[in-house]
Amino acid sequence: MKKLLIIGLLAISATVFGQANEMPFSTIYIIRGANFVGGGCTQNINLPNQREFTLGVNSIIQYKVYSEGDISITMFGICPASGYVSASTFTDQVMVGNVKRGNEYFVLSSTGKFKEITKEDGRKYLEKIKRVSLQEENLDLPINKNSLKDIAKKEGKGQATCFLIGDDGYMITNYHCVEHAKEIFVKGIDGDFTTKYGATLVASDPSNDLALIKVDNKNIKFSPTPFAIKSNGVYQAEKIYAMGFPIAEVMGKEVKITEGIISAKSGQNGDISKFQISAALNPGNSGGPLIDEQGNLIGVIYAKSSIAESSGYALKASYLETFLKNVDAFQYATMSNTMSEKSFYEKVDILKGFIFILETN
Repeated sequence: MKKLLIIGLLAISATVFGQANEMPFSTIYIIRGANFVGGGCTQNINLPNQREFTLGVNSIIQYKVYSEGDISITMFGICPASGYVSASTFTDQVMVGNVKRGNEYFVLSSTGKFKEITKEDGRKYLEKIKRVSLQEENLDLPINKNSLKDIAKKEGKGQATCFLIGDDGYMITNYHCVEHAKEIFVKGIDGDFTTKYGATLVASDPSNDLALIKVDNKNIKFSPTPFAIKSNGVYQAEKIYAMGFPIAEVMGKEVKITEGIISAKSGQNGDISKFQISAALNPGNSGGPLIDEQGNLIGVIYAKSSIAESSGYALKASYLETFLKNVDAFQYATMSNTMSEKSFYEKVDILKGFIFILETN
């Protein structure tokens, strides 16, 4: 089975915990008001063992939690310099006590204070604030493992997308696609979807959800990549294309391509590392390339919005480029687009040979 990994929005991965949304859970609403004081400060939120996320001004994170017991929620604040005031940081923590499945809890960040509030007060914020994002506890690294003994973990295989970034077998995918994998496999090399090739994790950047893997098999000879990494000069409303293997078991083992535009040059809550795109995305698209009409790589498919139809996100190629330049094991070389004289249909046909199915156990 497949499910969408919740990371503030629905990430397009088939990393599987079983159908967690069918399990009993509690909901913790983490709220940030619209107060002017401190509005320019960034607030990052962390629950034990979970992925950190940003809490935007006048927004709510609806966090689905399967663990029970006392749960600490930590806020890390960063305030930029302004006028005669220097930059500063601050930390605050709330302990939500005796969390039980089936209940709702409310935590409020307002004017620099972080505190638990009553359900009655919390409901008032839910009525006023419309920016609501979803998060879900990662059951592979739970908040409180001892409290989950009554929840049977269903097993399943993960499936996503990866693509070649170096002719010596290096490939890129999302970190969340391989984060807890015991084994990583790649299928579709030379058009062969019956053979699985083992891959190893070479380097990762969890903050930008990037992973560099390598298929090290002497019997495989990879061709040089035909695309360039375009790290700037991408414009709002520019036409783009998402490529990958969504739900490959059902939709088939052929690269799927969906068309869209750059809806915005920032992601959720103004995240400047992401593009918001209108191309249709489905589970299994994670880790696939986002290309422009010239066939240049302009991003890595990252997530589908949980609250907006026909909206998804891709990490900008400039962040991928920085990541690759800082991996000691990878010899970064500037890539060039060798398809410029070809039609778009021919470019797609060429690119398909460099995009593969990623499977994990």
